[in-house]
Amino acid sequence: MSNECMQNSPGRTIVKITDTTEHDAVNNRFIQKKVPGTRVCLSCRSVFTESLPNDIILHYLRVRHEPCCRCLYCNGPMYRYRDSKDNLQFYHDCQRSKRLLDNP
Repeated sequence: MSNECMQNSPGRTIVKITDTTEHDAVNNRFIQKKVPGTRVCLSCRSVFTESLPNDIILHYLRVRHEPCCRCLYCNGPMYRYRDSKDNLQFYHDCQRSKRLLDNP
């Protein structure tokens, strides 16, 4: 719930409680699944599906890939793939890279 403070008179504050929920939806159980789409990895030329962001991470963890370039911020590996509309996309996560969770 969020609280809103209002000044009623000098020295007195009224706190109004509203029925709103605020949360940071970073857990996969809070992320709505998308219609599965096919992706083509440009490193290994394999096709994989994505319905959750975790599906892309799993693809790059299962098989070692050669990075196409490095991140300008953390110097971590970046990988390329094409989405179902043939758009070029990049996979990289600075936090995972800093914790050495992705392949070099």
